[in-house]
Amino acid sequence: MFADFWHSRCAIFCLPAFSARHAKKVNRDCKLSRCKAASSISLLTVFFLASLGTIAAKSNLGPVHGFILNGQGRPVAHATVEVRDLHGSKIASAVSDSAGAFTFALVGEPGEYVFLAADDLWVTEQQIALDANPREVDSTLPVSPERSPIVAHRAIWTVSAQQLRVPKQARQYLKLAQNEFRRSNIEKAEGEIDRAIQSDSSFAAAFSMRAFLRLASRAFAEAIADAQHALSLEPSDADAYLALGTAYNSVGEFSRAEQALRQALELRPHLWQAELEMAKAYYGQGRFVVALYALDGLGNDFPDVHLVRANVLERLGRSTEAASEFQRFLQEEPHDLRSEQVRRIVAATDPVLPSSSFLHP
Repeated sequence: MFADFWHSRCAIFCLPAFSARHAKKVNRDCKLSRCKAASSISLLTVFFLASLGTIAAKSNLGPVHGFILNGQGRPVAHATVEVRDLHGSKIASAVSDSAGAFTFALVGEPGEYVFLAADDLWVTEQQIALDANPREVDSTLPVSPERSPIVAHRAIWTVSAQQLRVPKQARQYLKLAQNEFRRSNIEKAEGEIDRAIQSDSSFAAAFSMRAFLRLASRAFAEAIADAQHALSLEPSDADAYLALGTAYNSVGEFSRAEQALRQALELRPHLWQAELEMAKAYYGQGRFVVALYALDGLGNDFPDVHLVRANVLERLGRSTEAASEFQRFLQEEPHDLRSEQVRRIVAATDPVLPSSSFLHP
């Protein structure tokens, strides 16, 4: 830190060399130079001492330690633990050990911070005050009743009896619908998926696909109904949970969206679309730091990721970074239907976004 401080101000401390012909002028101006030099040295001394004071203040936090437990009081190993400031910037991070314990030192100014604890499915937050004294912080992560270490494995590598009974013709219609959907031919995709359902009215994947088509048409109530029906036919359909969570987000049912998306991620870990929708659900609940945490773990460079991140950063008071994310969205999706609204936000001198809504994908 001191090296950076010194080199960044090299022009102040490094004086130029003088030749002999300048000696008389130097001597003649000596008195004034001494006065100016003394004044400059005084100012530099004040600046240097102020810098030392800032460094001291940012080092004046005690260590933070504690335990991460689950709802049954058992230790949670390998949980991610973070301290972030109120703008969402990460100050420190650690991982809990086999006993659920963690500890880390902090550098920063005394004040209010956000403490996060997370595992693969859950993230909890609490606002804490930190100063020079050591601080113990414990956190409890909920436990899903259905959660099992082999649930995701089974969901990926097993096929239900219901799926095995689906006629070949129905599967072909589903594949055609998916192809049309990728080309944004919603009407043609709907025709193919209707044929799939007519071929087999118990084809869960077809109802899941139709839920996504309903979402594309902004028929959110119908999308919810189709996703729920798909789950009644096939409870381990991760796509149906994704569609359901997306639909709940679209109608402002953010808590329900979170529950559905957690089910999708339990069945199919690292499903990035579900992780993105989960960030939206956190945003809609006003959990902006948690939303940013979710986005930080999502490495996918996709236009809607930039759009959601921009909204979150705006809410955390990081307008410059938000504008940069909006710009990246415009570069990647210049003809998107939301682009004009994004341009107005970027052009505004003081953009304000409602806390319970954002630019929906």
